[in-house]
Amino acid sequence: MKITEQQIQELYTFTAKHYVEFYDVQTELVDHLANGIEAQWEENPEVKFEDALRIEFKKFGIYGFSDVVEQKYNALSKHYRKQVYKYTKQYFKLPKIILTLFSFWALFKLLTVVENKNYIVIPLFVFLFVYQMWYLIFERKKRKKIKQLTGKDWLFQRITFELGGLVHCINFMLYVPDLLNFNNPWSLRYQIIFSIGTVLYILILYVGVNIVTPKLRVQAQKQFPQFKFI
Repeated sequence: MKITEQQIQELYTFTAKHYVEFYDVQTELVDHLANGIEAQWEENPEVKFEDALRIEFKKFGIYGFSDVVEQKYNALSKHYRKQVYKYTKQYFKLPKIILTLFSFWALFKLLTVVENKNYIVIPLFVFLFVYQMWYLIFERKKRKKIKQLTGKDWLFQRITFELGGLVHCINFMLYVPDLLNFNNPWSLRYQIIFSIGTVLYILILYVGVNIVTPKLRVQAQKQFPQFKFI
């Protein structure tokens, strides 16, 4: 026996009632439940659909689907960070490393020439803050638009909004000006560390926003061609 289309929809409803809000996670769970139910029917065709579903659900333990949702969230976040690392590494290989090294040198040179570091650091951090806020606002609007078009919530949208968890690390950089005293002279080592750290920060933010996020959206489009994400 095979699962009917109506029963597939019942499985989607079942996962939603058990606090699985993301449609992409629901789909994986529905496939898993459907395969388990069909396997039961092969052994005993007399088993009712509801009973077979109850048996399959018990296999998820006392926490139900919550562990699966958490595992999927962590796995996709890790995948996102790995992709950021992968594409960031390209900026340390020819020919892109030339631009990276030039950026290091240019910022370091500015720091050595300009005595008052506030003239460099404050505009730089204001720009980065505005850019990050723009991205978060844009992603929030994009998420709402996709939900309106599809009628669904999506885990990958949550991940892209959070930059795979990197947003929490990136936010730390916004507090760096509060930790530093720009009125005092900077040592050579301090200028080098700041230049490298700032350029790496910009690279990671750029790669996450402009490379990895669009690629994750394209992957979702291929997986769910019936919906429009791009």
